[in-house]
Amino acid sequence: MISSERQLTNPQSPTQTTQTYSQIIQIWKQIPHTFNEANLEANLVQPILNALDLNLAQVKAKPHFGNGVGLAPDRLVYKDLAQPPILVIENKRRDPSLANAPELGFVDLCKQNGLYREAVGYIPNGIKQYLNKDIVPPQFLASYGLVFNGDFFQLWKRVDGLILPLTQIQKVTEDSLPKLIRQLEYCLNSPHRALVTAIWNQKGGVAKTTNTINLGAALALEGKKVLLIDLDTQTDLTRGLNIDSSAYSNYLSEYIDQLQVKNFYEAKKIVHTVIQKRQFSTSDRKKYNLDILPGERESLIEFRSRTDFDDSTKLQIFKRLISQVMEEYDYIFVDVSPTYDILTQCVHFSCDTILTPVDYSRKSLHHAVDLYQKTVPKTRAFRAKTNLLHTGPWNLGLVFSNCPLDIGIQLENCIQKELNRNNFTGKQYKTHLKAYAQTKLAEFQHVPVICWHNSPITKLYSDLAREVFLSHNFIDH
Repeated sequence: MISSERQLTNPQSPTQTTQTYSQIIQIWKQIPHTFNEANLEANLVQPILNALDLNLAQVKAKPHFGNGVGLAPDRLVYKDLAQPPILVIENKRRDPSLANAPELGFVDLCKQNGLYREAVGYIPNGIKQYLNKDIVPPQFLASYGLVFNGDFFQLWKRVDGLILPLTQIQKVTEDSLPKLIRQLEYCLNSPHRALVTAIWNQKGGVAKTTNTINLGAALALEGKKVLLIDLDTQTDLTRGLNIDSSAYSNYLSEYIDQLQVKNFYEAKKIVHTVIQKRQFSTSDRKKYNLDILPGERESLIEFRSRTDFDDSTKLQIFKRLISQVMEEYDYIFVDVSPTYDILTQCVHFSCDTILTPVDYSRKSLHHAVDLYQKTVPKTRAFRAKTNLLHTGPWNLGLVFSNCPLDIGIQLENCIQKELNRNNFTGKQYKTHLKAYAQTKLAEFQHVPVICWHNSPITKLYSDLAREVFLSHNFIDH
């Protein structure tokens, strides 16, 4: 048997005892529903931080980020005082309307609540501002954020400029308080974890694989450690980078065999042996590295059709695979078929974010809206039932790809009308990836197109990497 999803995704078991949890729960039960912020911090927040074995020096109360910044969160939490903080906390007073609210419908109620909105930063200042790399000095810039008021809590994560939820909004209850402590433990013990992204649309022909290769390459050129994983039975990414997929036809079955006997070290070793390291040079002689986990058609088809374990176990297998490499990279991009089969579900079950490529067609927009409004929220809700420490995927938004050089105002108006008609509220990135011939030439030469440093499409991919990941970008859907 393969271990449960909870064991696979959370290999480090919580160290807090039942007694500690009980003490925190009793404290919470005794505090009034009208507690102000200062009393909440002294009587509940501080005991929670104490339960994490943090000493006084590791928790900075009401820190100021320096002259001219104008930001002062409630707490900065450090693992190592010689390094930037791990966690920034924004606390708010209790609210009887939230304290007495049932769990059913609590998330929607919370989203409309002024205290929650202030804590996140929809109404400045909040976590949205405290994790903003464009305004917070590096020495005060945390990797995670917490909003808390004794009635709600939610954790956020920062990867370079991107800020996204780590968890959904959660109501404080007897059951969820231990969960909060475990989530905070996870943050303190996992300061570095790759952001896992799928570039996916159910509509084919929207440059899914091309974008995966070149967006990953653009980040690698910026000095980021990037892994590309090919989980598409067409193996276009593998062949596109001139890797012979037939040489790796057995790795997935061998990996599964090791998981079934709980030999996690050997399983990890198999994955690392298969990962291919490639170095590329740009036309102005800059070098950058990409790691690739190749795909092989027959082995992926075999995995998809195996009947000796169910689909739930297949989801767990790929989740485990991702967990065994994520600490070694800044970004992981997974290429997968447009078909919503079990391989695609494995990726959606494991990734943090989904970036949706669309062309200027109504069909691609239809599938993008459906993904944004239905598929992703449904997947996230399913994952939240079994994954206590972080949930996903989250929608990065739309990137227009395979675009003609001149869209024209009439077509642009049609696109916006179609999105408005479907009540699409997600991001639409300003960088539109145009259909330049240089991209096709790069395919023939088995290299990312950004190898041509002065090509217009290279600039577009570099701009997109900055817009989505490297500059300040806040997402919450």
